[in-house]
Amino acid sequence: MATAALIAVGILMLLMFVMFSVLVDLFRDVRQIRDALGILDRPLIIDIGSVTGTRPSSYGLPRQLDDERFALLLFLSDRCATCRVLAASLGGTLPAGLWIIVEAATSQAAAEFIEMYRMTLSLGSERIYVDPAGAIAGRLGLNTTPVGYRIENGVFKDAGTVPSMRYLATILPTPSEAPIGI
Repeated sequence: MATAALIAVGILMLLMFVMFSVLVDLFRDVRQIRDALGILDRPLIIDIGSVTGTRPSSYGLPRQLDDERFALLLFLSDRCATCRVLAASLGGTLPAGLWIIVEAATSQAAAEFIEMYRMTLSLGSERIYVDPAGAIAGRLGLNTTPVGYRIENGVFKDAGTVPSMRYLATILPTPSEAPIGI
């Protein structure tokens, strides 16, 4: 009887080992598929050169950014599929510390983008700006989207691409980084 129980336990352990091996292999397959489709969260660091350490208002951006302790300035384009996914994922809300610049060929196209993704429902317009014809992006030397510029103590710190909402959530300024009101 004890021998049969030990054999049964051994078979169950072997079966569990095989099942976990299959599970690990499936996770590898999913990662390979995501890699082949280009949907892994692999942000690219963007060299912002002489923009580093300068005030956002010197490029035509709102003066309020010069007073931000921590902020993320996200450039979205109406022609970019990833930008549309990010805009849709926001769901009409704008997290604290996030500012959005909508780059479009015309002000009308930008307004349609903003309305399509309900970026005005609960937001007001104090942290959403339009960059018709890419004038601000041109001054910054930006030629790709979506890109997030990190602002610390009122100056540009660095920038990188924003490949997904998951990644965006990890780079947003946290409430502990927000200025303390006295």
